[in-house]
Amino acid sequence: MSANGFIRKKIFWLIDGLKGQPVRRHINDIKILMNGKDEGYVEQKIQERLERILYHAHTTTKFYSGFDVLKGIQSFPVINKNLIRENTDAFLSSKYNESSRIPAITSGSTGTPFKTYQNKDKKNRNTADTLFFASLAGYDLGTKLLYFKIWSDYNRKSSFLQSIQNIVPVDVLNLKENAPRVFELLNKQKRPVSFLGYVSAFETLCKELEKNSVLRPSLKVKSIITMSEGLNEYTQKKGEEFFRCPVLSRYSNIENGIIAQQTFANRQDFTINRASYFVEIMALDKDEVLPLGESGRIIVTDFYNEAMPLIRYDTGDIGVMEQRDIDGVKQLVLSRLEGRKLDQIYNTKGDLISSYIVYKNMWNYTEIEQYQLIQKEKKEYVMKICIPDKFIREEQLIREFMSYLGMDANFKIEYVNEIPLLSSGKRKKVINEMSIVTK
Repeated sequence: MSANGFIRKKIFWLIDGLKGQPVRRHINDIKILMNGKDEGYVEQKIQERLERILYHAHTTTKFYSGFDVLKGIQSFPVINKNLIRENTDAFLSSKYNESSRIPAITSGSTGTPFKTYQNKDKKNRNTADTLFFASLAGYDLGTKLLYFKIWSDYNRKSSFLQSIQNIVPVDVLNLKENAPRVFELLNKQKRPVSFLGYVSAFETLCKELEKNSVLRPSLKVKSIITMSEGLNEYTQKKGEEFFRCPVLSRYSNIENGIIAQQTFANRQDFTINRASYFVEIMALDKDEVLPLGESGRIIVTDFYNEAMPLIRYDTGDIGVMEQRDIDGVKQLVLSRLEGRKLDQIYNTKGDLISSYIVYKNMWNYTEIEQYQLIQKEKKEYVMKICIPDKFIREEQLIREFMSYLGMDANFKIEYVNEIPLLSSGKRKKVINEMSIVTK
């Protein structure tokens, strides 16, 4: 780490110390629960936190007041964005007034804004979660961080904060055209840097590097963490080749925080943040908890958001939860993340198929710059493709996807100049436009 990075790290912990060490205390707590080998103790602490947030929600919010805490979390309903939007005031805790609530706003995958609220201790917990899980991916506080996302007036940090936090904001809009400047910036650095940002941003960088080897940076990258989109095999493989650093993925959202992440110790799965959340997997069509190993909706209970308790919150994502032994510690992991429930694809028989098939196979078509698979109706599919030259493997791609979707599928290729970004800066690879999704 550079001298400037070391100084920034010291300043951060000095400020935290002057505030009573809220972040350091949270980090110490996270370490105990995430690294604890005494399963009995860990389970006891998790149960205590679950009971505490259930009691708090029951006694301080209108929405949860009618549910029996003594019967445990099983008596609480599953909630989602729409329910919260329609009953925002009912979810707010009477313990916190308007001035003590901190808004957390996301544009949402559909472009519809969604606002929740958090208390100060929840924000400190999120900071601690971020530092803890980033360290498991190789990041060290104080290291220069190139942050790839959409930077707007709302979320743009001041020049002072950028300097103190050693963050270099890189806007993903027009990243393809600006890629040479990003690589030029990298080559000016004397010390390793870290990356954080959207998968599509790193995919764009890799494709630019593949086309022009002169641009390839000589600087070693210390850590790369992707977020907000599924990490495809192409980006992971090429990112590690070009930047000489493991590319790891994070599963998080604005309304909660870091729910799970890949780490150096377990690069295949997403280690669940059991210190801050209680995660359940439920059936797609009913509120029934599924056993380990089965695919279903990811449901999250937040232990630390007291301003607006989110109990059994349906993230809208689909995944598989299993248990692993990681460095001698039994951990719950998400062995697979399959994206949004609304963006799942069905075959011509009406059976749900994993969107993982799309990500798993498209990396073989490196000549394609961008793509997007859309299911229009039960048997109608369109693959939008952005490619600079003639696509000579069109028939091969069609046959491959028809083998997954059904040989009676009406599968078409549509050539476009660009797959547009969402307002959030992400680029959807799978979309389901069927008016009715039934078998």
